[in-house]
Amino acid sequence: MKFWNQYFTTNITRSFLLLSLVSVGVVGGVAFFKAREALKQAAFNRLNVTATLKEEEITRWFEDQQRDFLLVTKLPDVKSNVNKLLSQTKSAPDYQAAYKVLSEYLLKVNRLKPSLKEIFILDRSNRVILSINKVHEGRYEPLGNVTYVEKIELGDSFAPIFYVSPITGKPSVTLATPLRDVTGKHKGIILAHLNLDRIDRIVRERTGLGKSGETYLVGSMVTRNTFISKENDNRQEFAEGVSSQGIDAAMSGVSGYGLYFNYAKVPVIGVYRWLNDQDLALLVEMHQEEAFAPARQLAGTIVAVGLVSVIFLIIGVNWLTQQLKISREQLENYSHKLEMKAQEAEAANRSKSEFLANMSHELRTPLNAILGFAQLMERDPALTPKQCEFLATINRSGKHLLGLINDVLEMSKIEAGRVALKPVPFNLRTFLQTLQEMFLVRTEAKQLSLQFELAPDLPEFIVTDEGKLRQIIINLLGNAVKFTSAGGVTLRAKLGTRYWGLGTLEEDTGNNSPPLPPSLPLPFLFFEVEDTGCGIAPEEMKDLFKPFVQTSSGVQIKEGTGLGLAISHQFVQLMGGELCCNSTFGQGTIFRFDVQVQIAKLPEEVAQTTQRRVLRLANNEPAYRILVVDDHQENRELLVQLLQSVGFDTCSASDGQEAVTIWQQWHPHLIWMDMRMPLMDGYQSTKQIKAMERNQQDGDNLPAVSSSRTIIIALTASAFEEQRANILAVGCDDFVRKPFQEQIIFEKIAKHLGVKYIYTQQQESKQTQVYNSNFRLENKLKSDDLIVMPPSWREQMCQAALEVDADKIVQLIELIPKTHSALADKLTKLVRNFCFDEILELTQGECE
Repeated sequence: MKFWNQYFTTNITRSFLLLSLVSVGVVGGVAFFKAREALKQAAFNRLNVTATLKEEEITRWFEDQQRDFLLVTKLPDVKSNVNKLLSQTKSAPDYQAAYKVLSEYLLKVNRLKPSLKEIFILDRSNRVILSINKVHEGRYEPLGNVTYVEKIELGDSFAPIFYVSPITGKPSVTLATPLRDVTGKHKGIILAHLNLDRIDRIVRERTGLGKSGETYLVGSMVTRNTFISKENDNRQEFAEGVSSQGIDAAMSGVSGYGLYFNYAKVPVIGVYRWLNDQDLALLVEMHQEEAFAPARQLAGTIVAVGLVSVIFLIIGVNWLTQQLKISREQLENYSHKLEMKAQEAEAANRSKSEFLANMSHELRTPLNAILGFAQLMERDPALTPKQCEFLATINRSGKHLLGLINDVLEMSKIEAGRVALKPVPFNLRTFLQTLQEMFLVRTEAKQLSLQFELAPDLPEFIVTDEGKLRQIIINLLGNAVKFTSAGGVTLRAKLGTRYWGLGTLEEDTGNNSPPLPPSLPLPFLFFEVEDTGCGIAPEEMKDLFKPFVQTSSGVQIKEGTGLGLAISHQFVQLMGGELCCNSTFGQGTIFRFDVQVQIAKLPEEVAQTTQRRVLRLANNEPAYRILVVDDHQENRELLVQLLQSVGFDTCSASDGQEAVTIWQQWHPHLIWMDMRMPLMDGYQSTKQIKAMERNQQDGDNLPAVSSSRTIIIALTASAFEEQRANILAVGCDDFVRKPFQEQIIFEKIAKHLGVKYIYTQQQESKQTQVYNSNFRLENKLKSDDLIVMPPSWREQMCQAALEVDADKIVQLIELIPKTHSALADKLTKLVRNFCFDEILELTQGECE
């Protein structure tokens, strides 16, 4: 209304100005879009020509390499000499002569055909018996990623298998042809690593693509898409794989063109081709900014001319209108900034949540397979004590990796305010005893004392968040052991009380507990962790509890993420306590903290469960049908084998749609449902199954195979507890997070189906215990034991232990004189049992 209340002249001027601006904008917009369409079509034609030329050249290059490789391996003289190598011993004269002839021949081939980067011959056991690179002779070559070539026929397609080279870290292709005797029996294999430099040169040619033009190849590496060839090789920036509309369409077998955002989220105009014969995606792209620059220039010129023609109208607006306009613009600008800030904060939180969900799924899913199959192997009664120790090492390493992952995810959840207390009753003394046994191995390896001083009145049963208390103590004890080289570590625990309202507790402990009367004493557990280590410098104390910050000692040791103390500090505050530190540099450190607890009145409040392993279903149990749904084959196979081993009937599905189909035909009693899958995820599949089940029950039309409803238990790799509500809301009956323990799986089945099992007591065999004990006693070494070797040797050993390079350590052990064979034997046992931390402790101080 204020606008139309202005003077008539002002209103006329403004109206005319508005119409003029609209006209200029319409003319400029029409000119821009017309020019843009013309430029787009021209760009598509140019990109199509480039893509076609490169596609033909790439196809021709792969065919040439296939033909050259077969010509090299099929020559009669080559076959004759290879047969001699595979059928005679090294000491035979014919073997030596054949070895020399083949070596010279393959070197000549390599010089004439540089695309065949390395050629080598494997015997029947996959051991390299001859190679251009003599370093590889005698090693065993894995054959999981090789491309077999036996003959070439007209019209045959050639689809090489790409994999990431463990040496270069880049995509590689290895050609292979089997060697057979006259009877057709397999005797060995000839392999050749291809040099993909020519592919890079073909792809990097930018003829006719302008300044921003780019051509690259994308291939599938089992679980992700990655660059096979690209002008600026930045694969490390896309460790989780590359993706865009063009890449995804091409990798699904579709060729086409369009406007989209590329892998770097830059708007491009591109052509994408699926090279079916090579299983590769070829993309030719140009930035939209460059492609449509002439259209923008034309529109800009039109708009500029129009603006100049109407600029004089602005002068007619009086100073009052200008002042009002300025004031209104300032207010609108301020409001807009506030809105933008709110949107940015919301987008940041949403992006962070999505990132955490994706990270949790991608990291926990393979860990589930590693830890799960290790548990499955432990069920084999034929395992030797040493094999049991190896499996225990796998479990320890997997759980250590899971702990590092959880550290990062926990810190992120803390920052996002998504951490909540989950108090449960448990046996405190058993809890502390388990922690003591856990750290006893590490302290013995470093020849440190480990003392747990528990007050006599320490309660046996308490109620608090057991998981968070465990993580706090493990973080503090782990740091104490890590930074202590002589002396020992002591943990003290006692029970005490503090009074509410004395200023010692924060107003909000994060557990939503109701306010307590001022005079009511609160039970608290008080802990101290004391060590005789290197201590903390005074200037570093202020940053001690900041995330991703390490002390100078931590940086020198090169271990950890810098999150342990930050997480512990947040957890202690969440549990109603405080964490503080007193340290004397060069003498030691004491960490003190307290947490609020509830005393369990009766031992019955604590669930007393015995760790028992399920052997099989109890006698006279009915046949139970269980469906396993997971898009990862290894996870499906893990659950299927575990369930079949005790007597369940199982079936598996790789996505939600297949699960719905199997349910309609088989009607299982229980479904283990992965919630994150392609095509149809677990949420949609569960909704459909539950909806069809309700319809069948309402119509009294249940399948004949069952008269009861199907139980659906969700399997998820999400790190967020709040996902449980979303999962249960779609119809799931329960929830299990990956990686899971086999005991949890069997308990959930028994809970929902009433299944009864026959158990065996789950405990480590005496042989394994004796083996572990003897191993630690026999392999106790001191740093002084390595003085017999020169400093350069000790420095290399330390560096190899830091890099977890077992091969390098073994090579260094072979340099130990025979007079010190006992030292060599003990170091060899440490390597075989993956005790790299112990080797690092022995050589501490040798690394720069």
